[in-house]
Amino acid sequence: MATPSSAQDPLHPLTSALATHAPPLIYLCGKERFLVDRAIEAIKAAVLEPATKDFNYDQLFGKEAGSAQILACAKTLPMMAKRRLTLVRDADELTADELANLSKFIESPAPEACLCFVAEKADLRLRFFQLFKKHGLLLKLDPLAEKQLPGFIEAEAKRLKVELSPGTAARLAEEIGPDLGQLSDALERLCCYVPVGQPIRVSDVEAVVVTTRQHSVFELIDAVGAADRAGALTLLTEMLMQREPALKLLALLSRHVMKLWQTADLLATGRPSASEIASQLGVMPFVAGKLLDQARRLKLPRVQAMHEAIFVADRTLKQSKLDDERIMEQLILGLCST
Repeated sequence: MATPSSAQDPLHPLTSALATHAPPLIYLCGKERFLVDRAIEAIKAAVLEPATKDFNYDQLFGKEAGSAQILACAKTLPMMAKRRLTLVRDADELTADELANLSKFIESPAPEACLCFVAEKADLRLRFFQLFKKHGLLLKLDPLAEKQLPGFIEAEAKRLKVELSPGTAARLAEEIGPDLGQLSDALERLCCYVPVGQPIRVSDVEAVVVTTRQHSVFELIDAVGAADRAGALTLLTEMLMQREPALKLLALLSRHVMKLWQTADLLATGRPSASEIASQLGVMPFVAGKLLDQARRLKLPRVQAMHEAIFVADRTLKQSKLDDERIMEQLILGLCST
């Protein structure tokens, strides 16, 4: 299974293959929808000819289609074109028996075909996947770790033919977080903001990209740790005013507190450095330093209590008819008193 390194475009194994001749077999496996969707568009562009694409493209769904229909489409000759694309979404819903039925085709795919599977997971122990790795391209596209985000941003900048000044990619990653769609969108907005021919600088990021994510979450946790109710509520209001859905904001808090918990656990067993924390948690070094500072101040029992309160708030948001803003305010007040 191809797993891109942090220093390159996550889709590099695919784009490299498509540059010469689209593989007859492609399996896109992972939960990063942005990358999966971009990969599908790249495959369509490489395989289908604009004038005949409607005649040579089938989209199927694993559970509904089954192996028989997949094979029928994959074996159909292209019409007035060189290649035909069969896209099978939700391929992880195909049973082991149905995958076995496809094995003969996987061993010897039709040269005119491009059979592409899309799934969130894959049981690599099955013979189907062992064959697939020999005869096709199997690409894992899971969400990127924080330390991989600057590399992704740099690859996006290269794709957009724009230069980044030193530190810009890391600053943009800090502001936006791991949402690749929003990172790509922010970079495109920066391209429109910066005069043609000039590099995008850190100051441009600070001028154009609104701080609603990691920086604000750190400040909010700092205020909670200091039991500064007024400050914490003010920060919460500012974040909600950015039209972030309450559940999305709660997910950011939950993710941050979980990393705090992991950091506090590491502190309880030794004296890790920021670089060690960064390596263990897969975050940027400057983020690891902030996590260390907060974990030292808050202590493990407090962090655990915060995590439990966030879990309760998540359940309340999904089940209660109370106003989302009121639920979030109650959470912050409760966190300040834990």
